[in-house]
Amino acid sequence: MGRDLTKCHPRLQKLAKELVAACEKQGCPIGIGECFRTVQEQNRLYAQGRTKPGPVVTNAPGSTYRSMHQWGVAFDVYRKDGKGAYNESGNYFQRVGAIGKSLGLEWGGDWKSIVDKPHFQLPDWGSTSERLRKQYGNIYAFQATWTGSGTSTGKQASSGEETPHTEVKTLTADSTQKEWILALQRELIRQDYQPGTADGIAGKRTVEGCPTVRKGAKGELTRWIQKRLSLYLNVWSGGGQADGIFGEKTEQNIRHFQKTKGLSADGVVGKKTWSALLQSRGK
Repeated sequence: MGRDLTKCHPRLQKLAKELVAACEKQGCPIGIGECFRTVQEQNRLYAQGRTKPGPVVTNAPGSTYRSMHQWGVAFDVYRKDGKGAYNESGNYFQRVGAIGKSLGLEWGGDWKSIVDKPHFQLPDWGSTSERLRKQYGNIYAFQATWTGSGTSTGKQASSGEETPHTEVKTLTADSTQKEWILALQRELIRQDYQPGTADGIAGKRTVEGCPTVRKGAKGELTRWIQKRLSLYLNVWSGGGQADGIFGEKTEQNIRHFQKTKGLSADGVVGKKTWSALLQSRGK
């Protein structure tokens, strides 16, 4: 599960560090556990107590984006005094909860449905993700509003460099290689594939996370392929002639592209064709 605090909202990062310091000072040391979770990680947690062994610990399946962990605004803590990570003796988590609330965090120990004493989150959007889902739709649109963050999809506080928040529909012939790869990775994650981190780098994990796409397919992955083909084949016009429908013309373009790359011209976008499409064109 995700334990990288730097992927969370910058204000949550600050408060988490303050909580750790305050708890240490008051004699109840803690560590930061679960932070940001992907769809796949949340689905695995949701399966616990249902289709997998263990107790039920969440009511939020990953595909619904109902968990605040999936929005980067929540983290869990564990006891760090050598007496058991989740040992509740001595009202340990109540003490930690009180400290967290004094810093302005919402504490899961106050909840009625699935009391979650190790859990803390920012209170700005309520106890559930409903407002976040309605206002932003997806984590990437939400991350675009973050400032002062060192996250891979936020603004870089150290250099001032802003990482693009690219979607497939916004790609143009002038988009950089990083923008192309980010758009693909984010779309793969939305569709529950596993390309790894959305970092704009076309590595082995990204290729492995790409599904086979063939004639009859529809959607944003097909649109990405169509735009990329238009770029490689120098036929870009009208947004790359991309309608998101894998028909005869797209199949013909893929066969032509495969021939130029020395691949089997079967018109199907498998791993080798994905790998060729992901190669940089110098932007």
